[in-house]
Amino acid sequence: MNEFAQSLDRLLADACPPAFVRAVEQGASAEPLWRALEGSGYLDALVPEGRGGAGLGLADAFDLFMLQGRHAVPVPLAATMAARGLGLSQGDALPRELAAVVTAAQIVGALERVLELSVTFANQRVQFGRPIGKFQAIQHPLAVMAEQVTAARLAAQIGCQTNAPADDEANDEASRLRPDRLRAAVAKARTSEAAAIVAPMAHAIHGAIGITAELDLQLYTRRLHAWRAEHGSELAWQRVLGEAVLASDEPLILDFMRGALLPP
Repeated sequence: MNEFAQSLDRLLADACPPAFVRAVEQGASAEPLWRALEGSGYLDALVPEGRGGAGLGLADAFDLFMLQGRHAVPVPLAATMAARGLGLSQGDALPRELAAVVTAAQIVGALERVLELSVTFANQRVQFGRPIGKFQAIQHPLAVMAEQVTAARLAAQIGCQTNAPADDEANDEASRLRPDRLRAAVAKARTSEAAAIVAPMAHAIHGAIGITAELDLQLYTRRLHAWRAEHGSELAWQRVLGEAVLASDEPLILDFMRGALLPP
């Protein structure tokens, strides 16, 4: 995580703790959080420098998007950043591919937090005189979760890569924020798939307490299930990839993926 993202991480830790998230979900105003974000300048992080922003591209913004999931931010922070970067009017929808990669990054943040909560719980919860994390029945799902989180992060980072050279000043904001369709498909399909695996495993590790409103886990798993379906589920994006493979002249799927996903 770069210094720019670390600063936002600290801001969200102070302005958006779990207690605030719960209050907003129960009807409290999110205005204090919006004021803090507006004052920080992060909402204009993707706006071109010529229009007063930081001019970040998608790859640079990945960690910023991810932090919305990590902190269960109850306002559309990442989508607002992307919309302002494109100069969209309020209410305008993000292009499909961009919305997919933004959501994929949010999923990664929530996945990483769910894994952390599960590891901590497994190390603290004691049964039969030992932390349950010492038992193979718990170690195995934790290992699977870690594998899924790592794969999801890599896929989401691929989705945030664009074909526009980073040092090409002639590129307008549209090209800086226009993800490749196949990379977007990989990002959203893989992160949604991971969400479907990690969320139930986390609840299984926590047991009955995992579904209680008092535990923070549900703040993240509920968002995982919602984001999994938003802007195309894994099935929808896997269909995009499958159709592209069938239409390709590459004899091997590996060769197709290399050509489609690696930077030119």
